[in-house]
Amino acid sequence: DWQKKVGQAEITPTSMANGAKELLDEVATGKVTGEEERYSHTDLVDFKANVEGAQKAYELLKPIASKNDPALAAELDKQFGAMNTLLDKYRADKASYEFQSYETVKEDQRKELSDAVSALGEPLSKLAAAVAK
Repeated sequence: DWQKKVGQAEITPTSMANGAKELLDEVATGKVTGEEERYSHTDLVDFKANVEGAQKAYELLKPIASKNDPALAAELDKQFGAMNTLLDKYRADKASYEFQSYETVKEDQRKELSDAVSALGEPLSKLAAAVAK
């Protein structure tokens, strides 16, 4: 039954753009705070996975967004780059997907991560409108 429903799901550019924003909102509300993984302290892995998911959706929509709103596409490229560079600072092993424990991330570093999420979230919230034009 589930497989039948998945095959019938309607995925539109707007729903993809909104999904990307929802992934980033999830980072802002649960992962940056450290509440979601309070015992395992693996928040940064989840954080990175959500950013990658949002970025993949954006990359699929980028041809349309670049045509309809080139300034927005340029800003998203910049902000995704900045977010990925920042997250890379917390990798435990640069060659793998392993990140340091979130309990080692200090409050000022958490604020920096939160600010980066906000800086990316603002232009990402405009992506749905850009692809719907």
